[in-house]
Amino acid sequence: MARRFTRRGVMKASAAGAAAVGLSACGDEYEETSARSGDAPNVILIVTDSTRADYIGAYNPEALARTPNLDALFRRSLKFQYAVPEAMPTGLVRRTLLTGMRSFPNRDWVLSPPMPSEVGWTRPLPHQPMLTEELGKAGISTAYVTDNPFLVGPRYEHFRRTLDIGRPDFSQGAYRDFNSPFRRPAPRSAIEKYLLPALSDTVEVRRLQDYVGWNSMYRVGEKNYSAARVMRGGMDALDDLKNRQPFFLGVDSFDPHEPFDAPPLYVREIEGQPKGIQRERGILPIQPFLTPASRLDKIDIDPETLQLVRELYAAELTFVDVWIGKLLNKLADLGLADNTVIYYLSDHGLTLGEHGIIGKSTPRPYSEIHHIPYMIHDPSGRMAGKTSRYFASTHDVARTILSYQGVRAPGLMNGDDLTVLFDGREPPRRDHFTSCYQETWICGDYEWLMISTPDGSRRELYDMVNDPGNERDVAGASPENRAKVDELWAVLVDEAGGTLPVFHDHIGVVGG
Repeated sequence: MARRFTRRGVMKASAAGAAAVGLSACGDEYEETSARSGDAPNVILIVTDSTRADYIGAYNPEALARTPNLDALFRRSLKFQYAVPEAMPTGLVRRTLLTGMRSFPNRDWVLSPPMPSEVGWTRPLPHQPMLTEELGKAGISTAYVTDNPFLVGPRYEHFRRTLDIGRPDFSQGAYRDFNSPFRRPAPRSAIEKYLLPALSDTVEVRRLQDYVGWNSMYRVGEKNYSAARVMRGGMDALDDLKNRQPFFLGVDSFDPHEPFDAPPLYVREIEGQPKGIQRERGILPIQPFLTPASRLDKIDIDPETLQLVRELYAAELTFVDVWIGKLLNKLADLGLADNTVIYYLSDHGLTLGEHGIIGKSTPRPYSEIHHIPYMIHDPSGRMAGKTSRYFASTHDVARTILSYQGVRAPGLMNGDDLTVLFDGREPPRRDHFTSCYQETWICGDYEWLMISTPDGSRRELYDMVNDPGNERDVAGASPENRAKVDELWAVLVDEAGGTLPVFHDHIGVVGG
C-alpha cells in the first residue's frame, strides 16, 4: 500500500517537464488558492458499503451484528435517524460524495466503461467540482484510502490526481474486472463449496474464482482481509498526516459487501449468539445470490441457508466495526482526536430475504436498501448522543466538510451544510426525501414511502409507521392514500426539475 498518487507530485513533474523544453515554470504563487479557517479541524470521512442501519446497535439494540465501536461513536456524535442517499448504488454515491452534486434523476448519465452499464453509473464529469481539489486549493492536506474497485479504476483518475496521499488497494478480487483484472483465478473445483446449484453457470463463477484466487495468494491472517487492509492504510496515512494539519482523510471500505467472508473468528462469534446456526466448518455460501440480487424462489434458498447468509453478513459487519475501532484508536493515540471531525455513513443497504429478495433489490429499494447509518462527531462534543430527524443525504457530505474546514463551497455543490445543526440552527427545510436506484424512483416523508416504476405507470405506497417492513402496498386502499401518492409524486417530479427522464421502454410493473 505504498503512496501512489500525489497532487504536489504531479505539479512538480509538470514543472520539470516545462523546464526541460526551455519554458519557465510558474512558482507556487500562481497556483489557484482559496481561504480556509485559521483553526480548521481535521476531518476523517469513513464510508462502508452495503451497510444496513438495523444491523448496527446504535440503530437497533437487537441487531445481529456486534458493533461496539460504531455504537460508541454514536454516543459522541449526532446521529441521523432518517438518512437516505440521494441516488444509489455504489458508483452514484461515490460520485456524489466527492462532487457534492446530486446525481438524481440521472439526466447526465453517460456510459463510462468499465463501470457497469446500468443507468446512473457515470464518471465525474469535467464541469463538476471535486471536494479534495477544493480542500487542496485551501492548503488542506488530502488523503484517501480505499479498496472500492470503481474508485481505484480508470474513471477516477482525476480524483486521484487531486490527492496528496492516495492509497488504492486492489484486494476485492471478485470485482477486479472493473480496474485491473486478476490474472490467476482459482480453479473451478476450489469454489464449488461456495456455489448454490442455481449459480453454477452464472457470472458469479468467475467472480468467485478471482476472489478465491486472490485470497489464496495474498490473504494471510485477519490483517490482510480487505476491510483490515483499508483501515490499516488509513492508520498509515494518519502517521503521514499528523504533522500536516489540517487534513482530510477518506477511508472508504467496500465491505461488508458480498461475498460475505469474514475471518472465522467473527463467524464463530455470531454463531455463538442465541439465533446462530451451527454448521460444518468450511461449507459457507459466501456468494449465495446473483449480483446485484436474486429472488429466493429462483435460487432455492431454504430458511436455514437464509439465516446462515444473515449471520455471515453480520460477521462481516462485526469485523469491519472492529477495524474501524482500531482506526479511531490510532487517531486517539496520535493525539488527534480532540481536533478531528469524524463523518461516518454507508452508501446503501441490502435485502436479506425480506420481500422474497436477497441482495441489492434494484427494482424495489425498500427501507432495507435506502435507510443508511449516518453520524457526525464534532470534536467539541456538541450534539453528542443526539438524534436528528433531518433527511440528511449523501450530497450534503462535501459541503458540510468544506464548512467545517472554513472553505467556501463551489456554487455547483447543491447539498446543504449540516454544521449549522451544531450551532443550534436548522438547515434548509426538508419535509421529504427523494432518491432513485437506477431507474426506480422513491419519495417519502416520516410516515409514507412511495416507490414508482420508471415511467410512473405504477406507484406503490407503504405506511412506514404501521408497516415499517414495507410489506403491504396501500396505494389504492383509500382516497386519502391515493391523494398521498399524488402528493409524493408531485414532490418527486418537482425535485427532478419538472419531468422524470425515461431511459428505456419498460413494462409498467415494479420488479417486472
